[in-house]
Amino acid sequence: MLMQTMEERTTDMKIDRLEERMDEGFDHVDARFTQVDARFRQVDARFQRVEEDIRELRAEQKAGVKELRSEFQTGVKELRSDFQAMQRNMIFGFFSLAGLFLTYAGFQLS
Repeated sequence: MLMQTMEERTTDMKIDRLEERMDEGFDHVDARFTQVDARFRQVDARFQRVEEDIRELRAEQKAGVKELRSEFQTGVKELRSDFQAMQRNMIFGFFSLAGLFLTYAGFQLS
């Protein structure tokens, strides 16, 4: 009976020691998870800033595209008006030359 009691005590001590070591190990794991959670919060904050920067860049890009499109349309309108003016001048010149040729031909006939 004494032997059995000593074995139980030894076994109980081993179990208690194992329990303490497991608790220490889990405490260590809990501390690491706390550190990992803090690190994830930092990463999340950085991603938030990156997303905000991307939104700002997109807004600036849209504004720039609108401005460029407006300038391009203005340039196209000016170019069209220049072509129309050139076309009018060419037609005027054609009819002027035609009139001169007819006048010259009329003088030649008389």
